[in-house]
Amino acid sequence: MTTDPKPEDGKYNPNLGVHEDAPRHKQGPVLWMGMLMLLIVVLTTISMWGREKISVKLSPTIPELSASAQLGREIINTQCSKCHGVDGTGDSRDGPPLLHPMYRAEVYPDHHFKRVLKEGRPQTNWRFGPMPAQPQLSEEDINGVISYIREVHKATGVI
Repeated sequence: MTTDPKPEDGKYNPNLGVHEDAPRHKQGPVLWMGMLMLLIVVLTTISMWGREKISVKLSPTIPELSASAQLGREIINTQCSKCHGVDGTGDSRDGPPLLHPMYRAEVYPDHHFKRVLKEGRPQTNWRFGPMPAQPQLSEEDINGVISYIREVHKATGVI
């Protein structure tokens, strides 16, 4: 068994006895981890740059509505507009615009609307407040609200 040679000062040098052309690692793993984290942040930012964001105010064209959707529009304008804006278009810091593409059927199915309207929803990862339960709404009222949102989405090309 050989021992590592020690220089005159007696301190251990891990590079002593290594060929002079061999690479020397002066950077520790912390530098590499930092560079990796920076790369992840940059790639995540680039990949999310063009994604849709919740705007505060939408301006869709309201189409001819079915009877159920007309009921839903009336309910939104009388009971929901304080938080969700007139016709569910937003313009409030208390609730998101109900006509936003994030509420399209494949992302936010009808049963989610029904559950949130009946049970409410706590504030989560968004800037809007919690959604209180709406026990005064009947099943017909809830279906009307959903019909209104879906018909406007269809007319504006969201679906």
